[in-house]
Amino acid sequence: MKLKQIAQRLGLDLTGDGELEIAGPAPIEAATTGSIVFVSGPRYAGELESTCAAAVIVTAELAPRARCAVLISNDPAFDFARVLELFHPPYRPDPGIDHNASIANDAEIGEGAFIGAFTVIGAGVAIGRNAVIHPHVTIYPGAKIGDDFICHSHVSIREQVTIGNRVTILNGAVIGADGFGFVQRGNDLVKVPQVGTVIIEDEVEIGANTTVDRATMGATILRRGVKLDNLVHIGHNCEIGEYSRFAAQAGLAGSTKIGKWCQFGGQTGCADHAKIGDRVMVVAQSGIPHDVPENSVIGGTPAMDIRAWRRSSALAPRLPELARRIRALETRTGIRSDSKSE
Repeated sequence: MKLKQIAQRLGLDLTGDGELEIAGPAPIEAATTGSIVFVSGPRYAGELESTCAAAVIVTAELAPRARCAVLISNDPAFDFARVLELFHPPYRPDPGIDHNASIANDAEIGEGAFIGAFTVIGAGVAIGRNAVIHPHVTIYPGAKIGDDFICHSHVSIREQVTIGNRVTILNGAVIGADGFGFVQRGNDLVKVPQVGTVIIEDEVEIGANTTVDRATMGATILRRGVKLDNLVHIGHNCEIGEYSRFAAQAGLAGSTKIGKWCQFGGQTGCADHAKIGDRVMVVAQSGIPHDVPENSVIGGTPAMDIRAWRRSSALAPRLPELARRIRALETRTGIRSDSKSE
């Protein structure tokens, strides 16, 4: 694709030779003479002067440092993502229903849909326009799904689940499995019926092998724009606010409420019934046992303010040395640190 065509498609100003042939996008450290790359901040500005890329997407402030053709962007990372899609459009099969799919007679499938082989769609299911449902997907009776739905292989969507528009679910995810609820009676554990549902709003993406449990009563809710990585677990009756993001192996216990625009690092966990405010950031491998106010940045187990956690983390390697020094002082003074003052 010629560079001027890319500029036109993205609506960006071009400085340099628009007739350059661009073979494709590349990370700046691996760029070749036909590559287009991006630089989003001063940290990598030095590489602008040495890259052999044909073109770079960069801010106006950094553009003079480039030694190649430039596309001027207010948000280079965003526009580079658009370049990736230009050169590598997502795989989308042609509309049609595979003859090996099993679809209930009363199921409603919108125009332009693709239904893959060995997919099973139950009674009363409604799916909107332009859905892409890859092979071996199972959709239980009564599920309602919006337009432009993309569902990859081996996903299970349980009964009465509601899914909005432009939702993507990656391979092996399970939406609407029973929540984890049991009561002890004598020497037995009795299962609590999980009679609620799951509601997924527009533009949500759910990663591979992620699970979103149905509510005991009411609904487990993922608000608009939520993004879940692979291997994330959302417990029953949780509610996740708009555009919050969870990295792999994060987990929420039941009835946790998460605010808008939160970010949870990998392997983070949150206790049941906790309330997390808007725009909270959680460091990877943190454990949250309590409510967290909005705009907090926390880390550790139990999670604490990020500054306190960093101080504690810096101190931890010195604890054996400090313990030896305390014991030496106790020996010299004859006073034990665990003795009670009179």
